[in-house]
Amino acid sequence: MEEKKKIANLPSYSKSRKEIQGAYVIGKIVKFFSFFGLKNDSLNEAFSKLPDLKKEIEHLSTIPDRFNNQFAKYGWIAHESMSFPLMEKAVELGGNGEIEKAENILSDHYTSTEIKWLHHRFKVLPEFSIRFNLIQKAYENTLERRYYSCVPILLLIIDGVVNDISKSKGFFTETTDLTAWDSIAAHSSGLTAIRDIFNTSRKKTNSKEIFLPYRNGILHGRDLNFDNKFVAGKCWSTLFAINDWARALKEQKENPPIPEIQPTLRESLRDLKNTIVEYNKWKIKHRKITKELENWKPRNLTELSLNPLNFKEFSPEKQAFNLAQNWLNKNYGKIAIQMYRIGNKEINVGEEAGKIRREIQNKILKEFKIIKIKDDTPAISEVTMNIIYDLNKREMKKEIVMRMICKSPYGEIGINGQEDIGWEFINNFFYKLDF
Repeated sequence: MEEKKKIANLPSYSKSRKEIQGAYVIGKIVKFFSFFGLKNDSLNEAFSKLPDLKKEIEHLSTIPDRFNNQFAKYGWIAHESMSFPLMEKAVELGGNGEIEKAENILSDHYTSTEIKWLHHRFKVLPEFSIRFNLIQKAYENTLERRYYSCVPILLLIIDGVVNDISKSKGFFTETTDLTAWDSIAAHSSGLTAIRDIFNTSRKKTNSKEIFLPYRNGILHGRDLNFDNKFVAGKCWSTLFAINDWARALKEQKENPPIPEIQPTLRESLRDLKNTIVEYNKWKIKHRKITKELENWKPRNLTELSLNPLNFKEFSPEKQAFNLAQNWLNKNYGKIAIQMYRIGNKEINVGEEAGKIRREIQNKILKEFKIIKIKDDTPAISEVTMNIIYDLNKREMKKEIVMRMICKSPYGEIGINGQEDIGWEFINNFFYKLDF
């Protein structure tokens, strides 16, 4: 990639490097004053951290370019809302030749509750908010692994959103300008690059599995085997990138770039101090989350007990057991609280309990037994139960799978095994009890 076309040379990245370079100059001034006995311990301590900070900023600024170089051809591009630890981990794996492993963690991320924040992300700009009901349905289908359903919906949303933004041309039109000032997603190595890949001509019917969301092949019925997490994950990643592009366009329109004003020495010192403080906070948080995710492993059979008396307080099986108990006791209010929903909006428990009562009042649970527990990802587990229930006064026996989603009360990534976390269930089985 040409030097001038690198993401690292975007104004927002260049600014950080310039600030650090300027800080070195200020550091020399401080040392000069120290030579004459005018010392400031807090300043000396701050400047002592500059080498590590400079090295880290230089490293971080290369990650998006390296990510696009390694993964754009596979349908993934760097964008502002992409988790940086995720991007960094993928680059590390890609650099070691472990592309398949990197694609797996990217796909797992973009087809899990880690993208739950779309509830807020896609309600801001009108081009997205008008399609939010469809986006929400695609998200629910994704969590249920109905990729055959969510992929076509996402492709239609992607095309329609871009059409509304450009006022005339969709995402898959070759002449659509998908660039924007100072934007990672809208860099020439980003949306434009994957648009050309997704828009590949597909003239023959193909029953072999594909791993790229070929728009023409899928929507024209030529690529028949696209039902997998890789295609779905790349569609979600692209939709987030388009949202970042749209936000960049809006920001550029409302706040056009202004000539850079050189800060005073006092302002540079203040900004440097704030940068170091925020950097240290981010570094601690980043290391903690990355280490916990890397060390996480699903529990093996010796660690899993099917006896409810042995269930740990913050485990998915404990919450699934409680859910069944609430169903047994017809406690619809507690079931409403346990149900997974997109977003963090407060619910009317009475109103939600009424909806659940109407849905399952003719399905009277009599007995239940947990027969299997499976940790799927750090934040998702499946609990399988055998149940006996009355359906309109007729006894029924069925095996159901409760898909449990981990939730942290502090807004961080919830990881199975942590304490003080909650679990919610996806309502994917109530409607199946009618037959």
